Amino acid sequence: MTDAPQHTSTPVDIAIFGGGIAGLWLANLLTQRGYSCVLLERDTLGGQQTLLSQGILHGGLKYALGGALSHESEAIAGMPDRWRASLAGEGDLDLRGVRVLSDTQHLWSAGSLASRFTTFFASRMLRGRIQKLKFNQYPSALHDKAFRGNVYRLDDLVLDTESLVRELAAPIQDRCLHIDPESTTLHWCADGLARIDLPGLSLTPTRTLLAAGNGNAALLAEAGEHDLATDIRAQARPLQMVLVQHRMPHRLYAHCIGASNKPRLTVTTHEQPDGALVWYLGGDLAERGVEMTEDALIRAARAELADLFPWLDFSDAELATVRIDRAEPHQTALVKPDNAYAEARGRLLVTWPTKLTLTPDLGDRVLALLARDQATPAHPQPTLPASLPRAQPGRPVWYRLFGHEA
Repeated sequence: MTDAPQHTSTPVDIAIFGGGIAGLWLANLLTQRGYSCVLLERDTLGGQQTLLSQGILHGGLKYALGGALSHESEAIAGMPDRWRASLAGEGDLDLRGVRVLSDTQHLWSAGSLASRFTTFFASRMLRGRIQKLKFNQYPSALHDKAFRGNVYRLDDLVLDTESLVRELAAPIQDRCLHIDPESTTLHWCADGLARIDLPGLSLTPTRTLLAAGNGNAALLAEAGEHDLATDIRAQARPLQMVLVQHRMPHRLYAHCIGASNKPRLTVTTHEQPDGALVWYLGGDLAERGVEMTEDALIRAARAELADLFPWLDFSDAELATVRIDRAEPHQTALVKPDNAYAEARGRLLVTWPTKLTLTPDLGDRVLALLARDQATPAHPQPTLPASLPRAQPGRPVWYRLFGHEA
């Protein structure tokens, strides 16, 4: 980052780097608690990971496919209820304007695997958290006489991530700045960030919060040059997702149980402006897809769809792929973190939600760190120059991939 001319210093309680779900949620939560915040984003709001997610707010049961509830599944069991409270305007934030795509998700098992989990899913441990459905209750994509297997309903939500980003951005839009790294200078000191020079503005934050997902790695590298937070490292776990645009009426929000302890396929459904539906495919297919070319993965996806849904006709469907790097704190052997992550080093807070569903947990952890350090609001919300561009909400990738970009 290049040197910039100095301007009158503008104090702010917390400067937040990153405008995805973590930065937007924390900016709202902290503003609600009286802290003055400025959010800095070099792309669109939600554009790197949040809008590439499937929008699933799960309670961990998809991690119980080994036949037992893991520590990971227990850690996030309460998350759907936390989100539901906010969606009703009664939780951490008021998210009443967010569109819910589905109030439930499904698990289905196919063929010879149909009975593998029947006893476990019927156990007292899971009573009330999962329900086996009768044939007439199946989602339409599985409601066919040729289907052989079991279908269960989960108490999980799926959100429209575009409306989530817009709802979180609306109350803080004027303090979401779009920054150009070439004209932004960060002045680090031994315990944090002393000053942020922007064109026409110098921010002096009391604390700085890194919530930039993959961008945290570069910011941590800069901090490390000043011997700050050298023990915190980032990792990225890659996926290559498949998108299937079709004209069938089936909206599916479900996990297919495979032979392993992770979903063979996870499907969410999203709508295009012209009414076409897009199935967004995750699960094991997306993890295996990392090693494939786009063409090879599309062939594999067509084969998977033909195997799992032989009664549906995807011959006219359009398929595309997108690569995603899930940003997280470093873990041994790239394993998935169990919880949201928030650590303080001096006046620097480093955060990752690790999963969309764990965002309320991330908020709890950040507030706990501030309380531990007896950090209280000290500065009014600054008036930011109108000349500085504001970061704007992004749009989901399926619009662009299938020619619906406005």
